[in-house]
Amino acid sequence: MEFLKLSREEYHEFEKNHPLREFMNAVEAYDAKILNGWDAEFVGVKEDGEVLAAALLTSIPVFKIFRYFYAQRGLLLDFKDEKLLKFFTSELKKYCKSKKGLYLVTDPAIMHKEMDIEGKLIPNGYDNSYIIDLMKNNGWEHNENTPGYGGAAYIRYIFSLYINNRSKEEVLKSFHTRTKRSITKTVKNSIAVRELSLDEIEIFLQMMDETADRRSFDKKTHASFKNIVKAYGNHGKLLLAYLDVEVFKENLIKEKANLLNELANTEKRIAQIPDSEKLKKRYATTIESIKSIDDKLVEADNLKTEYGNIINMATSFFTIYDNEIVYVYGGTNDNFRKYFAPYALQWHMICHAVDNNINKYNFYGISGIFDKNANDYGVYEFKRGFSGVVEKYIGDFTLPIRPLAYKLYRHLKR
Repeated sequence: MEFLKLSREEYHEFEKNHPLREFMNAVEAYDAKILNGWDAEFVGVKEDGEVLAAALLTSIPVFKIFRYFYAQRGLLLDFKDEKLLKFFTSELKKYCKSKKGLYLVTDPAIMHKEMDIEGKLIPNGYDNSYIIDLMKNNGWEHNENTPGYGGAAYIRYIFSLYINNRSKEEVLKSFHTRTKRSITKTVKNSIAVRELSLDEIEIFLQMMDETADRRSFDKKTHASFKNIVKAYGNHGKLLLAYLDVEVFKENLIKEKANLLNELANTEKRIAQIPDSEKLKKRYATTIESIKSIDDKLVEADNLKTEYGNIINMATSFFTIYDNEIVYVYGGTNDNFRKYFAPYALQWHMICHAVDNNINKYNFYGISGIFDKNANDYGVYEFKRGFSGVVEKYIGDFTLPIRPLAYKLYRHLKR
C-alpha cells in the first residue's frame, strides 16, 4: 500500500461509488472550500494502482504557525479493514505533520445506532459502535455527538425520509395529517415553485438574512452562500416558492363558478325535496365556501396593492446526487406563514426524488433535543410531519498531530 495525493478525477471516481458518499465529501465540497478560502486537497491509499481509501483534506491556519486539518465527512474506506485503517491513519498523521498540522478532525458519514421517528433507539437495530473502538485503537479521540448544535464541525442529528420504491401517492399518504393538509393548501393557494438562477441569488440571500434575524441564528456571509451555490453547480438546486396573485385570482374565480353551479343544482334539489336536511346542510356549506372565496379575492387584491403581483414567500437550497437529496438551507418570509410555502418546496423536491429513483430524502439538521419546550422544537416538528426517521452521526474524531502543542491549544481555547 502507498499513501499519496489523488487527482480530482481519481478521487471522484472512487467517491461517487463509495457507500459513505454524501454531499459534504463530494468533489463539489472541495470546490466550495477553495472558493471560501480554505486549502484543500485529495489524499488516499492505493495498492497495485487501485484506490482503497480516500479523504477530502481541508485546512486553515491556527496559532499562526500551525494548521488545523479536517477530513470532512471522511474517511472513505472500509472501516472493517483494520490494516488499511491503521496504515491510512499513520500516513495521514505523518503527512499533516509535514505540513505543520496541529490536529486533524474527521466526522465519518456513518450513523451510530438505529432510531425511530421520535429519536428512540430501535431494539436489535444497527449499531456501528465498533467503529469508535477501531478509531480509538488507532490514536483517534472520540467526541461523542450530544444533543444541541454547539461544538461540532457539522450537523450531528438529521431527519431522513426513505422513499423505498413508493409512489408519490403512497409517500403523501404516509405523512402526518397536518402535513398533508398543508401541502393541499399550497395547491389551493396557487403557490408555485421555480428554480432561481445564480443571477437571482439575492432573493435567497435576503430571505436567509431575515430568517436568521428572526430566529437568532448565526449568519453566513453572502459571499459564502454564493460560493456554495456556485460550487455545487448541477448538483445544487436553488428554489423559490412564490405566489402569482393574478393566477391565484383566476383559480379562485374558477372555483367560485363551480360552487355557484353546485349551489344552483342544490337549490333545484331542495325545491324537489324541501324537507331534506342533508340538502339544506350542503346548501349552507356551499354558501360559506363562496363567502370564503370572496374574502380571498379581496385579500388577493390587497396583497397585490401592497406587495405587487409576484410575492416571494420561501426559498431553499438543496444538493442532489443519485443516492440522496439534502435540504441544506431554507428561509421564509414570515409575513406569509399562512400560505405554507415551505411545504410546497419540500413536496416539490420529494416528488423529484420519487421521479428520479433517489431513495434518501435528507431534511438535514435537527438538534436531537425532543423536548416540546425546546427553543427549536418547531424545526423537528415540521420535519417529523413527513414521517421519516431520526439519524445520528457517529461523532467527530480528533487525531492530535503535535500532542503537547495541541494540549496547550485546547487549554487556551477553553
